[in-house]
Amino acid sequence: MISLIKALCPFPTVWKDDGFFDGYLISQPRACKKCKAKDCWAYVSPPYQEDISHYICPKDYSLILCRWKEGELLCNGLLVHELNKKCTGIIRKQRQDQKISISDIKKWYEKMKMVGPLLEKKAETIVQESLLGLHDIKTAVGLVTRNAEAIIAAQSGTTDDDKIENAPPPLKSLLKSVKLLLSRLSMSSIVTNPDSVSHGRKRNTHIYKLFDRMVRLFLELAAQKNITIRMTGNSYSKFMCYDSFESIPLVLIDNAVKYSLQGSKVLVKVNDDDKKTVVSVSSYGPVVPEKMRDNIFKKGFRTPGASYQASSGSGLGLYIADMVAKAHGFEIHYKCMDIDETKGMGTNIFCFEINI
Repeated sequence: MISLIKALCPFPTVWKDDGFFDGYLISQPRACKKCKAKDCWAYVSPPYQEDISHYICPKDYSLILCRWKEGELLCNGLLVHELNKKCTGIIRKQRQDQKISISDIKKWYEKMKMVGPLLEKKAETIVQESLLGLHDIKTAVGLVTRNAEAIIAAQSGTTDDDKIENAPPPLKSLLKSVKLLLSRLSMSSIVTNPDSVSHGRKRNTHIYKLFDRMVRLFLELAAQKNITIRMTGNSYSKFMCYDSFESIPLVLIDNAVKYSLQGSKVLVKVNDDDKKTVVSVSSYGPVVPEKMRDNIFKKGFRTPGASYQASSGSGLGLYIADMVAKAHGFEIHYKCMDIDETKGMGTNIFCFEINI
């Protein structure tokens, strides 16, 4: 909802680690655009007494913090004349374009409090209706997959892996592509119906083999970016899981390849340790800023660094993976190391443990 409110805000706003934005009625003042510090949030601190709080920055502009249960929005570069007494008469005349009454902000806040959830619900309905149309596509892709598997089954070899290796390269590429597409389409049902993460019967799944199979599907995509994927570990454990569990290796490996720097390596580890299986996927690329890490599994979240590294992306992958993991009784954790602070780069690691 906050991103929707941001788009509908008539006042200038400043977002943590994401810059300044103009409102559709009032733009950022020149002084804010030239400000080197751009640390408006440093002057806003709890405890908050009300849903709308007023502060004053060192340049004597008003800062208005609006709080909803879904999040916070900070309006900056304004002059709330009845609350901001620091501005002299001359400055007030110079800032006529930024002048506003606190009652105007309250009126807009109340409208957003009432209309925002309705607009968000409508937007989600439109998205879900669009995704429902993917069901027929998923059926067609499944048919292509089965036909490709049937052709490969006729190849020479004693095992399925042998037959795939002996198949012509175009046929192998086709099979990998349609399987990857089928896995991606399966995730759409989770977006339209979150309860589907626990639909169907649980199957006894070999965790290492599942991740290894997903790694193989991404080898060609990784090679296009000159990225190598390495699978290591010593795991023989199996885990009773729903079909949705496949979304976890899909998302983690897909993100690792998508956001890795060209020429870097992606390392997937699956190891048995006492009575649990430990899984990690590490890659080198833009790290998530510390202030933003609480949002990493939220729906639609993408860091500026991720958006720069890869323009494609919906911000749904980790949201879905987190939902699936919790449905299976564990959590995915994020950590980073070897950080280059000047470039915002480092080793990103997503890991989890499964009791077996």
